[in-house]
Amino acid sequence: MKHICKPSQCKAVVLLFWCLLLMPLHLTAADLTDELPEGTLTATEVKQLALERNPSLGQALARVRTAEAILRQAYSAWWPEVIATGGYTRNYADIQPDWQPDTTVVKRFYELRGGLELNWLLFDGFARRAETLAARHSAEEARLLEENTRRLLLESVSTAYRQSQLALEQMRIAKRNMLFNRSLEQQASVKYRVGTAPKSEMLNFSVRALQAEHDYIEAERSFTVAIALLAELTGHPAEEPLDRLYPEPVLTEEDVPETLPDESSLLAEALQNRPDLKAIGKAVRAAEYQKNAAKGAWGPVIGLNAGVNYLKQTDILPEQEEVTAYAGIGAEWKLFTGGRRSAVFQEKKAGLFALEEERRSKELAIASSVRQARANLEAAMKSLKLQQEAYLLTQTIRNDIEKLYSSGAASITRLNEAQTDLVKAAGLAASARIQYELAKEKLKLETGTEEIKPRD
Repeated sequence: MKHICKPSQCKAVVLLFWCLLLMPLHLTAADLTDELPEGTLTATEVKQLALERNPSLGQALARVRTAEAILRQAYSAWWPEVIATGGYTRNYADIQPDWQPDTTVVKRFYELRGGLELNWLLFDGFARRAETLAARHSAEEARLLEENTRRLLLESVSTAYRQSQLALEQMRIAKRNMLFNRSLEQQASVKYRVGTAPKSEMLNFSVRALQAEHDYIEAERSFTVAIALLAELTGHPAEEPLDRLYPEPVLTEEDVPETLPDESSLLAEALQNRPDLKAIGKAVRAAEYQKNAAKGAWGPVIGLNAGVNYLKQTDILPEQEEVTAYAGIGAEWKLFTGGRRSAVFQEKKAGLFALEEERRSKELAIASSVRQARANLEAAMKSLKLQQEAYLLTQTIRNDIEKLYSSGAASITRLNEAQTDLVKAAGLAASARIQYELAKEKLKLETGTEEIKPRD
């Protein structure tokens, strides 16, 4: 016997079935109702953290100290060298005097000796002066390379920080999109229950809400990756929570300038301020002095030598005790070395030529990077203005179509299109803002005008 339910009962069963079917979707969306990650860390603060704690700067600073120590070694060559000697020994002597060939004398005696010697290089063909100047420029080169390390670090930190801001904004957009579609889903569910809307209309909003949740998950993953990279760049301790690195929201209300500095002035600033270019210039100067130092091998070496020696012998007859002092000037001049001096000089000369070509190559690379950075910033400025205007217009269109859809004057397809356009426009506007901020900071770093504080 078949069991036939009443129409009201069937309708209730169907309604219960759809409620159970849609329940997992609402439970999944419940995670998105939580607050988004909130932070107050500014771009300036995150840069300062990186400059204070990034270990690569410690390595660069160690190289600076190494170069300074080498410079002090070069300065020491200008001072005299004082050497103290001394000793106390027991001697065994088996002596056969020339005047008594058949006689052997065996003596055991103690000997105490000491001395003080001074050596002072007076002239070495100006090689010492050239080596000192080369070491001084090498130390300055190391300091400039340490500054360039900070410049490159700030570039990486800025990129990671802006990526985290963009991912956070994408999370916010996806969340708004999800909530919007969930709201329409509930309205369509009511219409479906009363029979004024088809089931496909309700499922349409369910699918679009799920797609928004997927976008949220992808944006959340990007945010987590960016924060992890920031933690590495800023030397963030592993035991401390990462929420301290959460960025502040994107400042969308900041005005965008109408014009940019001209290209020639930017190039002049870059060639004057870039620490990597100045470091190569110091390396060139150091190579020049190293070449001059190699010339000194053709000249004589003149030095002052002076000292005093003391000797005392005991347990021997007669006991001896003597003090001797001496002073003089000595000279050494190598007349032929088999071509070694010429080979060393040619080596230094070739190294200098290579550095000069490297400086020329760096100047060309800097000019190219400045031109590219300026072009990117100019394009980012124009794109930001257009995307902001497009977003406002798209938002107005979506709101109008939503009202028309609620009144039945617009189709669900048109509403879907309007919502998709709004989500896309919001994402493009946020991305354009981030690209503008990155391009602005990139131009500062490429021209060397970004303020880079040294590490304590």
